[in-house]
Amino acid sequence: MLRRVIALGLTAPFFLSCQGNGVIKIWNCAECLDGWTCTADSCLPPHCGNDVTDEDEGETDRDCGGSCEPCGLGASCETGIDCKEGVCLQGVCKAPTCTDGVANGFETGIDCGTRSCPLCPAGEGCLTGENCGSGVCRERVCQAPSCDDGVLNGSELAVDCGGDCRTCR
Repeated sequence: MLRRVIALGLTAPFFLSCQGNGVIKIWNCAECLDGWTCTADSCLPPHCGNDVTDEDEGETDRDCGGSCEPCGLGASCETGIDCKEGVCLQGVCKAPTCTDGVANGFETGIDCGTRSCPLCPAGEGCLTGENCGSGVCRERVCQAPSCDDGVLNGSELAVDCGGDCRTCR
């Protein structure tokens, strides 16, 4: 059974593995299975380093995709999960764009939140208010305009007044 290993944000070589039986274990590289390769953030099964596309092991290109590390640009893929950038279009890993339906590249939300993409609507991801159409980012989520957010947005004529808010003085 393949075990995908995910980084914990700890200094390598410590990893968290969720096995198919639901058991969670923490180990270091020395505890990777025999023949597996320890990388900066995962233990990879032997077929992920044999310079062959092992379709029977789930690889979509040579030593990547499926149960191996995600593939780079131009590699074959079946879904976005096979690609480093998260975009698989017509069976090929593609670079991020503002219309690919994935939060990738420098986007803070899905196809939004960068200087080259539109500002994000309420509910999408953000780092600051500059990523959001409303100008308001709280807890890394763009907020809808409100009459008490301290930002001139929505139908307001001045900050938090006019339009649908209280009358401005």
